[in-house]
Amino acid sequence: MSAQKDTPERIRIGISSCLLGAEVRFDGGHKRDAYLTETLARYFEFVPVCPEVAIGLGVPRETIRLVRCPQGIRAVGARDPSQDFTDRLETYGRRMAAELKGLCGYVFKRASPSCGMERVR
Repeated sequence: MSAQKDTPERIRIGISSCLLGAEVRFDGGHKRDAYLTETLARYFEFVPVCPEVAIGLGVPRETIRLVRCPQGIRAVGARDPSQDFTDRLETYGRRMAAELKGLCGYVFKRASPSCGMERVR
């Protein structure tokens, strides 16, 4: 006879680390979301990701912005646009896309230049 699970297997979802309370934002803070951490966490297995920290940017750090230029859209320092993080972020994104193939979705931090989907500065 097989043992029956008391709790169903949770669905694996990628999530911006700051939404889980990790202090990884540019200002050293987080954007913990109680609905995610207290309600949805019962149903989902969250896989935290922070692209800026993963590519070696510190906490706190200068903000980055997405800038349209002749070479395309670039992720650069807000105060010092000569600091270009685009290649490192793209390399990280490709690596993580391969490593996290088993995810069923992702929860992004709105307006983040590395995670946001729209209305990003």
